[in-house]
Amino acid sequence: HFLLTNLLLDKLKTSAPSRIINLSSLAHVAGHIDFDDLNWQKKKYNTKAAYCQSKLAVVLFTKELSWRLQGTGVTVNALHPGVARTELGRHTGMHSSTFSSFTLGPIFWLLVKSPELAAQSSTYLAVAEELEGVSGKYFDGLKEKSPAPEAEDEEVAHRLWAESARLVGLEMSHGFSVREQPLPK
Repeated sequence: HFLLTNLLLDKLKTSAPSRIINLSSLAHVAGHIDFDDLNWQKKKYNTKAAYCQSKLAVVLFTKELSWRLQGTGVTVNALHPGVARTELGRHTGMHSSTFSSFTLGPIFWLLVKSPELAAQSSTYLAVAEELEGVSGKYFDGLKEKSPAPEAEDEEVAHRLWAESARLVGLEMSHGFSVREQPLPK
């Protein structure tokens, strides 16, 4: 998310007004950014914890990018589209037992959204006239919600930006001034 978005920013700015929609998850509330081991190289890899951390990172990236894009005509928001009927569970160990797969699996599939229904919230954020100029927010479906407290921590957001830029080889500023003031409330 970080690298691709940064590589597209000049085009997005010249195409303004434009919108960036970052897919996150409600799972971000269980995430924690471990700056000592962002890539899970020191501790045993845990798919669920890594997923939650990555979704928290998306919300933090959205907040920091929104601050950096002020006045450019480009907005950015994060979104939890809801639980969709996809194959994501096969990568997270959600259906790793026979009981889970055969007993809970059918119930799970009946209660979740179709991919088409889950995509409606992304489409809404991308085109809704009432969201013109709205930036740096977190949405759960079609409604703006407050994200987890760690997702509101501007120091963590700024530090994560700097570390992400270092990891992907981008200049810290990459067309931005280095942030010296807090995010606006």
